[in-house]
Amino acid sequence: MGAKGEKIYLNALLAGSLGFITFGWDAGVLGGILLTTEFQTAMGFPDTTIISMIASTFLLASWFGCIIVATLGMLVGRRTWIIIGNLIQILGTIISASSFSYGQLIAGRVFIGIGNGFLTSMIPIYVAEMAVRTNTRGRGVNAMIAAASGGTALAYWVDFGMVFANSQAVWRFPVAFQIFWSLCTIAVIFPNPDTPRYYYAKGRIADGDALLERLYAESITTAEVQQAKLSILASLELERAESASLRIKDFFWDSSEMQAARRIRTGMILIGVAYLMGIDMIFYYMTTIFQVYIGLAPLTASALAGAATTVLTVSNYMGVYFMERLGRRVWLIGGAAAQTVFLAIFTGLLSSPGPQTGAAAAAMLFLWIAVFGPTWGPVTYVYASEIMPLRYRHLGFALSVSCQWVMAFITVFAGPIAIANPSVGWKTWIWFLVFNALAVPFVYFFCPETRGHSLEEIDLLFMSGALNDTDAARTLKHETGFDDEKTKSLDEEKNKSLDEEKSKSFE
Repeated sequence: MGAKGEKIYLNALLAGSLGFITFGWDAGVLGGILLTTEFQTAMGFPDTTIISMIASTFLLASWFGCIIVATLGMLVGRRTWIIIGNLIQILGTIISASSFSYGQLIAGRVFIGIGNGFLTSMIPIYVAEMAVRTNTRGRGVNAMIAAASGGTALAYWVDFGMVFANSQAVWRFPVAFQIFWSLCTIAVIFPNPDTPRYYYAKGRIADGDALLERLYAESITTAEVQQAKLSILASLELERAESASLRIKDFFWDSSEMQAARRIRTGMILIGVAYLMGIDMIFYYMTTIFQVYIGLAPLTASALAGAATTVLTVSNYMGVYFMERLGRRVWLIGGAAAQTVFLAIFTGLLSSPGPQTGAAAAAMLFLWIAVFGPTWGPVTYVYASEIMPLRYRHLGFALSVSCQWVMAFITVFAGPIAIANPSVGWKTWIWFLVFNALAVPFVYFFCPETRGHSLEEIDLLFMSGALNDTDAARTLKHETGFDDEKTKSLDEEKNKSLDEEKSKSFE
């Protein structure tokens, strides 16, 4: 029968972490090889525009992968999408590592990006739906983002080590090594089942029952397992109570009972803003920023790039440990406020280049990275994966992650071109500074707290009062242990959020 209980979740978490390493590895490996003589020679000494195309094609292809999942996500299970994504990444990596022109490299990165879109859309959902305890769900998704940061750091250090080689292996070996992580992901996830929520959503009740028994290591007739089953079915029933499908206008003003479009829109904006803060610009061109724009020596720049990605990884894993001690809103609001301060100082220092200001600018960048690591890096993924309604979870989260890739594409493609323009230069960073600052009021006014609630309870947080007296709502409240005081608290929070939504629509 396979693994039971916590072992299934731990396997899912390990597979998800390995899958996210491939995402981080791509960001790190390219940033550390762009300026090497061997890479430049193989690619025909590309100009800034071509370099931007090589780096950003992966991001646009990742967006396309997300759109495929959003459109076809329920045709097969979460686990199947993850395996397919890894296989596509392996194909793309083979093409990329054997490239002798930038055209072939771009083609390979298209395949890697599509596979990455599948993984980043489905892995957080898969891990979140496998968590049977609410106090592990946020940490689990956070741990995967930390793994992505770890992949970036590993890639930069491998790049740094390869600097001392004198052959095409300087860049081909680091690029090809991405296959190792994809194979590891497949090996770990292959024996695991799909999620119970997927089975129930597809009407496969017997499969859902069998999997819940394995996850809880108890019979379906026991109180805890039966409560989990009834909560999932009640949540599905509530979502099906609305006969109308999602409409375009709902994404601007959602008057539906379950607020599905509003929840999807919130996830899209949240993750989109996170990747307009400058993180991709920093990590895809980390060595270039230190070497060209701050003025450090090549070897020093490469070493600092590895150190910076290590700081991100360490701060990510610190966030995993402390994740559930603070609310999602506290992490996001506090993080955005601190990031705004550090990036404002960094931008000001870049406006007056010199050895001393360059060193200070590097320090500010390190501090910004240390704050982003446990806050806007992982918590946006955690929050977006939690608030999506089960019926549209694959669609909503895939669209949210697709915003990440669109925004990352814009910054990675246009950022270097803007910075290289003498009339723009350091002013490019003001663009990122604005989004760091705007993130604070957005989270404060439009993102209700989700910490401590099950995925089914979150439906009650967004649900309108018209559904309160339905059998499905009463069942869900009963099975999740909602008492009158907790329900009242949620109603107050929900009404506050709806009032803020209305205020936004009148502005």
